Amino acid sequence: MHFGDTHLGRKQPGQIAEQRVESTLQAFNFLIEKAVEKDVDLIIHAGDVFDTVYPWHTVIEQAREILEKLEDAEIPMYMIRGNHDRSYGHGRKLKGLAIEHLTGEYVHLIDPSPEEFGEPAVQLEGLNIYGLGYHSSKTREILDEFSPNDGTNILMMHDFVEGVTRTYSDDCVKADEIASKNLDYLAIGHDHQPNTWKEINNTVFSATGGTVDYDFNSTEFGNHYNIIEAGFEGVKHLETGAIPQNLELKKIRVPVDEARVEPTVGRVQQLEGNRIAVKVMVKGETEKEPGEIPVQEIEARLPELENVEMAEVVLDLRVKGYADTVDGEAFSVEEFLEKELDGSSEEFRELHEKASSMLADDENLTSSGINLKKEARQKLRKEVDRKIFGEEQ
Repeated sequence: MHFGDTHLGRKQPGQIAEQRVESTLQAFNFLIEKAVEKDVDLIIHAGDVFDTVYPWHTVIEQAREILEKLEDAEIPMYMIRGNHDRSYGHGRKLKGLAIEHLTGEYVHLIDPSPEEFGEPAVQLEGLNIYGLGYHSSKTREILDEFSPNDGTNILMMHDFVEGVTRTYSDDCVKADEIASKNLDYLAIGHDHQPNTWKEINNTVFSATGGTVDYDFNSTEFGNHYNIIEAGFEGVKHLETGAIPQNLELKKIRVPVDEARVEPTVGRVQQLEGNRIAVKVMVKGETEKEPGEIPVQEIEARLPELENVEMAEVVLDLRVKGYADTVDGEAFSVEEFLEKELDGSSEEFRELHEKASSMLADDENLTSSGINLKKEARQKLRKEVDRKIFGEEQ
């Protein structure tokens, strides 16, 4: 059985932290009970077991209680370290790792250093299992010299794969490069958008996605697990299943002209889900001042619905008369940049892509998960100076 990105103990949105934490544990419990029910031989977890290296102590205890079911059924689980499962202290040394509290007779952490990677972590009759945790831009270099043994080979990896998952950098691993090796199944973690079964040159690439909705931007992704048969004849697909959600995140877009309390409530009432958290995005062009849109009234009314745990309203508006004219004449920001900066608007697009890729990599972010670390900000500023001024300042 293969799954990943359980993010146990995830507390965002903070308004419903306890409910969110509970939902991550319930999804995890479902998977473990499903593994016992299906009588699988082993489980592989593709990383991000916890959402943070410092989860609530109750989360660790409940996870250990859930995993006791594997001990009773004598089913081993092998897991790798995701970017959320580690923390770098002074000198970039690993510390404070909650994932290590789960290991035992039937729960094993596969965590080779780049220098150690290359030998199977698990060897069964005709089957080799390798594990490579999160190494960001170094992953591709580590895999470059990787040569699996003879037999059926499974690799667990926590990173993006170009050609299978979303990608944000030219440095990420390429599916064609992986497919040129003697691998039968690549269990991919890190990307929450599932691509559960893709075959390239006899290699199966499987990104099952997360086990719970990670944030409001991933509400349409879905959450899955895979059960495969692996042996002398390679791998065979047996089952891909959906993971029931105790609490779902939902996002709806409301035209600004329809952003009134009762119509919005009516739209939310049509959403499926036993328990939901809702983000309402009010979009469009308007002559209204933002203060005229009943944001607070909508946010107060929606939680009165039986299945709504929380609601948030976000404005994404273009206010007429503010952004489209200068001295009464039509104004285009892009045309202005093109003219005043000697055709360098393409440089701004490239900088935007660079900034987006940095924000998508948790290694560049502070503990808040929102802001860039000092080193990352400095790196981006140097890139801005180089692109715009042709030099570093």
